Amino acid sequence: MLKLKAEIRKGIFYLFKKMPWSYQDRIYYLHKFKKLPNIHQPKLFNEKVLYRKFVTGDYMRYGLLSDKLLVRDYISQMIGDEYLIPLLHETADPVTLLGLGSLKNTVVKPNHGSGMVEIFLEEPDCIQKQLLISRCEEWLSRDFSHEAREIHYRYIKPRILVEQYVGDGKFAAVDYKFHMFNKKDGTFEYVLQLIYNRSGNSPLSMNFYVNTLKSCFYKIRDTGFDISGDMETLEKALALSKKLASDFDYVRVDWYISEGQIYFGELTFTPGAGMVTGLDQGLDKIMGDMWLQERKPKTLKSVGGETAALPAALKKI
Repeated sequence: MLKLKAEIRKGIFYLFKKMPWSYQDRIYYLHKFKKLPNIHQPKLFNEKVLYRKFVTGDYMRYGLLSDKLLVRDYISQMIGDEYLIPLLHETADPVTLLGLGSLKNTVVKPNHGSGMVEIFLEEPDCIQKQLLISRCEEWLSRDFSHEAREIHYRYIKPRILVEQYVGDGKFAAVDYKFHMFNKKDGTFEYVLQLIYNRSGNSPLSMNFYVNTLKSCFYKIRDTGFDISGDMETLEKALALSKKLASDFDYVRVDWYISEGQIYFGELTFTPGAGMVTGLDQGLDKIMGDMWLQERKPKTLKSVGGETAALPAALKKI
């Protein structure tokens, strides 16, 4: 009986993975939020991310600017290379890492995804270096577009990056994520999302600031983190975010701040792949209202009357 149940589950999972990605996301969304998303008449922020993923996504451009290596040229041209974390090495052959003089105080990661990173505050020994090589080879073999059904990641040619470590080494860096909403009249609305207390497997803390840096709209697992001392620096980061977001109706611009210096993190076009949790206190709706999203005409009707567009890129999946 247990073997039969296992085979049934395996079969169901196989059929699920054969479904178009937009249909898979409907099921993932239902499982996470206990309701189906309205992808073709989106109102919530997460719904609009899904709409971008499957209907209006400029996949090749998003891929170019999500590439942690190629985006450096864009940042340099738009705001200057003084905001870039120093790049020490980049390669498609992880073995070349063994030829570097030192890996102390470095961050090793691929350019084509997230959640893949190794931080070295001390020089790794021979065994650690061999493990790093194996891990990098595994990273390079991954098609990150399959992780959360984000098409634009398939347009990134995988590389391994070695960056200078930024921070004091005592505490994990705070992520300053500016969700930038272009109002198309030269102005922006924004939500600043702070993520801190990254340590081990403990829950993250988050603070949200809506159209102001002076008062916090909402906190998750608050530990008293205060940004008032960094106000001038954050105002500058906000101004830079507006420049980087000028060509998009929405993009998230991430920064790190170390000893008063602002460092660019990344551009994100589909945060959380449309499954962002923690947007409570009406924040999912507020951010959805902020986003003046361009729409495309509906393209396909499914049985039962529900609109179900299927982009050409998805027809091959």
